[in-house]
Amino acid sequence: MYDYLELTKVLYDDNIFLKDVQHEASYQSGWEKFLLHGYKDLEIWYKPTSNLIRIKGSLPYFYKGHNFSFSDQEFIEAINAINDTLKIDLYDARVDCFEFGIIIKVDNLPKYYIQNHRERPKSRLYMHENPKDKGCFRRWESPEIRLKMYDAGKNIKQKQNKEMQEQIQAEGWDPERNNLKFEAHYKKPEALLNKGRRIMVADLVDPNWNKIFRSDLYNQYKRLMPSGKIEFPNNKKNLSTSALLMLTLADETLNEGNTLQEVKKLLFGRINAIPEEVLTDADKKARKRQISSLLGKIHVCPESKWDLSEQLKAALKLEESDTPKGVNPL
Repeated sequence: MYDYLELTKVLYDDNIFLKDVQHEASYQSGWEKFLLHGYKDLEIWYKPTSNLIRIKGSLPYFYKGHNFSFSDQEFIEAINAINDTLKIDLYDARVDCFEFGIIIKVDNLPKYYIQNHRERPKSRLYMHENPKDKGCFRRWESPEIRLKMYDAGKNIKQKQNKEMQEQIQAEGWDPERNNLKFEAHYKKPEALLNKGRRIMVADLVDPNWNKIFRSDLYNQYKRLMPSGKIEFPNNKKNLSTSALLMLTLADETLNEGNTLQEVKKLLFGRINAIPEEVLTDADKKARKRQISSLLGKIHVCPESKWDLSEQLKAALKLEESDTPKGVNPL
């Protein structure tokens, strides 16, 4: 599903029609800014001296007022509506950046999945999070791409009025279900997806390209790492303060690709480094026994309960051959 995008077109033989758009501002650079009204406005930028036109905005919000769903047919209808208004053909316009994402239904609250995802080591991604989002939105940035994970249902409830919420429900949204959205904002799509060659609007409606976008979205997700391989006890007896501290340390260590044995080695090394006048050999052996006992009670799951790989693969309708293991999206 496409969302925000920016397009650029050189107007060779085209005569753009601007009478049905609202003039917003003129700039010394020669650019003129207009607004094309829809459910939400699209920005139309026109530079007469260079015969350039740029379009910026969210097609779903422009065409239907929300981004919970947006089919390929609706994408085509939105582009055609812009073409009809401006009297130009945008299908040969260059795609400067675009967003492609998917909404998946999850078993638990979306914030739990979001809070249990981090960037993998050496992924060249940097996580950003606003405390005001209370764990319901997280993004990861690199120069080429921005990955976003957020609670789609909460987004609707916060941004949409009652009338629009009813319309979105009519299109399939169930406010009682847990809907999580994972989205990639391609800042440099030609570099990531087409070996430096430009991507055109026509490519966005090509089924073969759509398969590439779906496959790449999955591979982008694999740059993230779900935590939660540690199974926390469900009884009070095994959740002492010392056990909770050990469980948390072990979970963080496993998330970094290490093992419980390396946790043990780290802690034993710390104990051995303490001077004998502080801890005698007997004291050290006693603490090592406590550590071994705590580590021995930890159960490590083969997969994280927060891993979205299979749900994402199913939602994107990918075959096993579409998701090769070990692929570096960059």
